[in-house]
Amino acid sequence: MKNQTKWKISTLISLICLIIPFSIYSLWIYVFNLGTTQAERVSVFKDYFPDFLDGRWSTTIFSIIFSISAVILSSINLKHLKKIWKLINIIILILSGILLFLNLFSMM
Repeated sequence: MKNQTKWKISTLISLICLIIPFSIYSLWIYVFNLGTTQAERVSVFKDYFPDFLDGRWSTTIFSIIFSISAVILSSINLKHLKKIWKLINIIILILSGILLFLNLFSMM
């Protein structure tokens, strides 16, 4: 029973790792509708983040790191959990994979 709790906590950590890049991408969609020019949109977007994430690719790399973390944790958890927790891990795996590829594609 204790071992199952460990894997469920790991699933929740994986979910948090998914929420971070999802929030960054959602913020970009929100900001995209605010500005009139691309430079204005980027400026508004960067104002939401601290100075250490002010570089050109900083938020993208940050998002990629958390997406990879979510994929790894979720794929490990798939082997150890059953029923609804396995379904949650499959959903996390799919969504974090999509966000990972989206972020990698945006760097091209």
